[in-house]
Amino acid sequence: MTKNSRILIVDDDSVLRKFIRASIDNGKRDIVEAGSALDGLHIANEDPPDILLLDIGLPGQFNGFSLYEALSKDVRHRKLRVVVISGHGEAEDLAEAKRHGIDAYIVKPFLPTTLVNLINQLEASTKEMQTILPEK
Repeated sequence: MTKNSRILIVDDDSVLRKFIRASIDNGKRDIVEAGSALDGLHIANEDPPDILLLDIGLPGQFNGFSLYEALSKDVRHRKLRVVVISGHGEAEDLAEAKRHGIDAYIVKPFLPTTLVNLINQLEASTKEMQTILPEK
């Protein structure tokens, strides 16, 4: 991945999107945000991101996993790295993420440094799903 990664944050919580943006912005990353899966799809198709930070519990029928499935069918997104950031850490959600080939799964709450370190690893192209449980 290049030093100037394009990162798309898709979450319906605008406060969390801004928190994530502030946490990962190192001045070298192009960071864009979407408040819905459909908006995320449009943004990703206009200018494909390198990394997708994705809430799976988005409202409506077109949720986070639906967005990932749509993107994964498009050759432009074949190198897309995906991190799920979710308040849901049930075994079914983790298993579904693994089936989809998600790169990492972070369960809220999390420390900003955890996300920064993970993104640094993804930019260095480490490939194996990681699960990060809530930090206390």
